Amino acid sequence: MKIKDKINRKYLQISLYVIITAVIIYVLSLLAKNAPAIFDNLMGKLNWLIRVIRPVILGFIFAYLMDPLVNFFESKFLKLKLFKRMKRKRTWAAIISVAIFFIAVAGLISLLIFSVTDQIRLANFDDIVKLAEGYKKSVESLYNSIIQYMERLDIQSGQIEEYVEDTLTVIMNVLKGFAESIISAITNISNYLTTIIFGFIIGFYFIIDGRMIKSYLKKVCYALFSENTNRRISIFISDLDYAFSGYVRGQLTDAFVMMILISLVLSVVGVRFAIVIGIFAGLGNLIPYFGPIVAYISTVLVCIINGEIQKLVIALAILVVVQFVDGNFIGPKLLSKSIKIHPLIIIVSLIFGNAIGGLLGMLLAVPVGAYIKLILVRFVDYRIQRKEQMNRVNDEPADSSGTEEIAGEEIIE
Repeated sequence: MKIKDKINRKYLQISLYVIITAVIIYVLSLLAKNAPAIFDNLMGKLNWLIRVIRPVILGFIFAYLMDPLVNFFESKFLKLKLFKRMKRKRTWAAIISVAIFFIAVAGLISLLIFSVTDQIRLANFDDIVKLAEGYKKSVESLYNSIIQYMERLDIQSGQIEEYVEDTLTVIMNVLKGFAESIISAITNISNYLTTIIFGFIIGFYFIIDGRMIKSYLKKVCYALFSENTNRRISIFISDLDYAFSGYVRGQLTDAFVMMILISLVLSVVGVRFAIVIGIFAGLGNLIPYFGPIVAYISTVLVCIINGEIQKLVIALAILVVVQFVDGNFIGPKLLSKSIKIHPLIIIVSLIFGNAIGGLLGMLLAVPVGAYIKLILVRFVDYRIQRKEQMNRVNDEPADSSGTEEIAGEEIIE
């Protein structure tokens, strides 16, 4: 008798299942035991990969945002007879667009620096000293009033000193962390500059040869994947473009418009650092609901520090009007091509974006939330359509032939 005839296949199969299960459990236990080290190793590899491809990501974002402006100049070159014989119209359109972008950025930075230095130059040193002395006296009087209030509440001075010491410790730790972050940013400025320079160079090539790269990627996907997979990839990319393009470009335009409006109205009122407040409020407008907060708080601080209460009231009233016009007319007009999102979804998206990616996460939170909403709405509509089709099929009456067969069977019975 052969050996294989003596082996009970059922017991052999059970034994193999037991061995495989034991091996899987052992491997999972090892993974669970070394999970922190494995996770740290993976995060280290991921951070290294992000640092390497960061210029490529920056270049892609730059090219994506500049694409409408480049297309505008390219279409003008194609329509005008003067430029019809021009070769490499796309390249010249990209050069003009990038030049306009850098001129705008340089002008914005120059205007910001000029505004700050001009206000400092106009400031009187004696007034600054008197203002500092006044704040010192105000702080001392506030501290004395707090001490007297605590004595009336029968709180011991030792407890007060302990609270003050704890508060000072927290403040010093915050200042220490802030100083360390500034030092770290200064030491890494060469890395940032290198990333930005290479990102802009890569972005410029993306702008010029973006269509060729896109066509080649389509060819690669067609060669590697099935038609169904390619269709899903195409839908995925078009959904992302629809969710991001309208919102991001519209929000950038809205931020630029608000920079100009807030700077103008505050300058007319006579608020100091009006241009600085306008620039930062416009940049803050990239994050929903953050721009108005920056505008109001900055205006209040500047006016209170300079003792300009009348200007503060006028400026706040005008800012309310500007924000109303932006929220009801300018913003909806610029964001008409983007997906409509409920304010509650925007707030939730901002909270999650801040928790996951900080400032960058908040900038990308709303378009990501818009994309998730688009997928969810499409899935719900698909399920409703399927259920309606199933209900129609179930409600359809049986055909005549089926009825005749059933009647014949009943007669035979």
